[in-house]
Amino acid sequence: MKKRAHSIHHTHWDLIWYFTVQDADVQFSYNMKEILDAFDNKEINNFYMDGQTAPIDDFINMFPQEEKRMQKYVKSGKLVVGPFNSQLDSFITSGESVINNLRLGIKTSKRLGKTSKIAYLPDSFGHSVDFPKIFNQFGIEDFVITRGVGDEYNLDSEFYLESNDGSKLLVYTMIAGYGYGCYGFKEGTLFSDKAVDYNKINVHQLINRLLDYSTLENEFVFPLGFDQNPMVRHIDERIKEYNEQQKDIEFVETTWRKFLNRVRERGKNLQTHKHELISTQYHRVHRSIYSARADVKAMQDKCERVLTYELQPIMTILDSLGIEYSHGLLDKTWETLVLCQTHSSANLTEETNDYIERETKNALNLAYSHKQYLLKLLSLSLAKESKEAPLIVFNTMPYKRNSLVKAKVFTKSESFLICLANKKVDYTVIQSIQKNHGVLRDDASKIDSDKFHYETDVIFEAKDLKGLSYQTYFIKEEKSEKTFEVDSNHFIENEKYKIYQDKGGVSVLDKETGTLHNQAVYIEDTGDEGDSFDYSYPDKDWKVLDYMNFSNVNYKVSPLLSTMELEGEMMIPKDLEERKNKVTTSKLKYKITLKLEKGSSIIKVSGHFNNDAEQHRVRLIFSGKEKNKFSYVGTQYSIIKRKTYSDEEKYWREKQYFEEPSPIYPLLNHVTAVNRKNVLTIYTRSSKEYEFVSEGYKDIGVTIFRSYGALGYPDLNRRPGRPSGLDYMVFETPGCQMKKKNYFEIAFGYQSNYNENQIFKKYIDYATDSTAYQLQDYDKSINPIDYFPTNPLNKKLPLSHSLLEVKQSEGVYGTIVKSDSSKGYILRLFNSRNTEVEVGKINSMFKNDIIVSNLEEKNEMKWQEKHNKLKPGELRMIKINKGEK
Repeated sequence: MKKRAHSIHHTHWDLIWYFTVQDADVQFSYNMKEILDAFDNKEINNFYMDGQTAPIDDFINMFPQEEKRMQKYVKSGKLVVGPFNSQLDSFITSGESVINNLRLGIKTSKRLGKTSKIAYLPDSFGHSVDFPKIFNQFGIEDFVITRGVGDEYNLDSEFYLESNDGSKLLVYTMIAGYGYGCYGFKEGTLFSDKAVDYNKINVHQLINRLLDYSTLENEFVFPLGFDQNPMVRHIDERIKEYNEQQKDIEFVETTWRKFLNRVRERGKNLQTHKHELISTQYHRVHRSIYSARADVKAMQDKCERVLTYELQPIMTILDSLGIEYSHGLLDKTWETLVLCQTHSSANLTEETNDYIERETKNALNLAYSHKQYLLKLLSLSLAKESKEAPLIVFNTMPYKRNSLVKAKVFTKSESFLICLANKKVDYTVIQSIQKNHGVLRDDASKIDSDKFHYETDVIFEAKDLKGLSYQTYFIKEEKSEKTFEVDSNHFIENEKYKIYQDKGGVSVLDKETGTLHNQAVYIEDTGDEGDSFDYSYPDKDWKVLDYMNFSNVNYKVSPLLSTMELEGEMMIPKDLEERKNKVTTSKLKYKITLKLEKGSSIIKVSGHFNNDAEQHRVRLIFSGKEKNKFSYVGTQYSIIKRKTYSDEEKYWREKQYFEEPSPIYPLLNHVTAVNRKNVLTIYTRSSKEYEFVSEGYKDIGVTIFRSYGALGYPDLNRRPGRPSGLDYMVFETPGCQMKKKNYFEIAFGYQSNYNENQIFKKYIDYATDSTAYQLQDYDKSINPIDYFPTNPLNKKLPLSHSLLEVKQSEGVYGTIVKSDSSKGYILRLFNSRNTEVEVGKINSMFKNDIIVSNLEEKNEMKWQEKHNKLKPGELRMIKINKGEK
């Protein structure tokens, strides 16, 4: 009986790599025209465009006359596009990024006539357990991948991936890769010893592996395409030739849809996997890639947070008052960001890293500019009667809360009051600066003295803010009593913690439990001989520690905020040669600030390391009290339980794994050590990688930055064999040595018990900056968009407003957006727990016309009593129709 080779014509298209976006644009344009011509001439039957639309968007922008021709073949199903906008990173892109990546890809695909309902991620470095619950809501039930599957999962090539809400995807794994035999097929050498893949493995050895793992007896997939490849010519002729010259394999040209339907019909004993896919056995997944160019990843994190928890809610709140929700601007911002969050973001050559950094900053600037414009327009349109300056404060969460607000106040006089309904509000002055906004002159005496003003950074508590709302405070320039931060010689504290420096380092007293955490956080510096894809330990490493027990310390306290600033330097080796000889000539200077806010149960840690050394890794280590077998980590919409150690480390070399399966993991939002008495959680607004360390894996190490000098070294300790990237080339990347100030923002806290949703809620509160805005003419450089004259609305807007409020909810807030297809608003809530929880009571400004929807906005149903609970692991779209008030 002949074996059947299901041959699928495709390309895998990297938007950038060791080449620029311009290189890719030029090549793709010619490739795409060649494909369309080949369809016209009936030279090819089908073509699969890599599951992403980003290169197609660029092509149509450059060649709008080709859109109709493309539509013809997309509608017919011959040219398959979507559903993604770009090939995303699976682990450190937020749920909202994943959703918008798919939303934008589907939008382009539909415009062209048809969207693929196969999630196709051939080169992403592993896959999230949350993908089924997200993809299913877009009507996607099939998933094609390459990396992340290994024998430890006891899976065949075809299996089901299941999220903790019961959502499932049928997965096909290209264990041999997505182009293992393409070149041999094209060159006519397929049945010779010359047929090898890019890892120099014989194609027939790979085919045998595929047959061993297939649930379809004597059948396997033979992809016709590879990285950046044009179409394959003469497929029909080549298939006929191969089928005639041998009797072992029958080649049949097909499509992914036909093949996956065949798996559903004929696949035998398909297993179900309920965990992430991150094995290093058959392909590299680069478990330590998440600290490469940590500065860029921190900026991407910030952009996600601003869009998800600030801009989108503000846009939605204001839309309910008649300020148009600008889908186009928002789409442009998300698309700019997700194009920077590909499976190989910021771990490339110097030029492409610079491009990603620049485009990420462009996305962030777009988000901030959009937010500031809306705040300006609202301020201009307020129905205020007095001349006092309004200070608008937003609550972008859907529940009533007290918020600690940080604001800039601009006044003519140094003294002022902050008032709400004519009642003064207590505030603390962080700093006050006198400035002059007159015409700048070289001779200071010629500057208009009447143009002096004060810019004052304040912090105050905004109480009882309604859900998804804003409230207007007023600045009165009157004499006032104010609170200042004052120096303290001994410690900082709030209701929950007392923190101080002692002879051992930083100590934290948990007042609730009476537990003292000595050396609660300290600095670790180790060697790194790795590259842009992976950390790798040198043959002769030397760990240097700083417990910050000799750092200069400065305490400042106030009723609302207290800070402990540690400033010091640690001597470290300047390179691997010095580390080998245990010599230290480089100063790693640091400034680290611990912040305690009133009523908060988390300790904020921020600062920078000023680096001048090379080839090393800097981590902050957070001390635990007990041994840990597992870490509990936030994913997009749930919690994943990971081993703190790796059984595979004992035999990975013997079994020829492609990469050491180290327990170094991605950190998306938070990670927790769950113990009987002390639960330690780390939250991040920057760092994207963690590892449980020390004896018994009791401590959590968070990577602040890595310093390395190349794209693609061969034969690393953690990654033997060829370089990653090009297999014959090493690209020097001196900018990745990170010789600059490396900033970070993380936080930590202790609890006596573990509640997944409560941890998520604390993360979201930490992730979201307060929004306060004062319209002012003193200094237009603070928010440059204020420079542009803007007309107020034709109607006056209220001084306070609330769109909706969710009361007594046990679920977690995702975001709120306006529907693409209707006037309604979509509130995302999720339950990360494996038990049912209460949705809570939803009250909106409109008559409660509430719909249970999904990400496709299909199969919608009216709210019923059964919907009052969120099922275990559920991600729910709640649509509030914009009807009568």
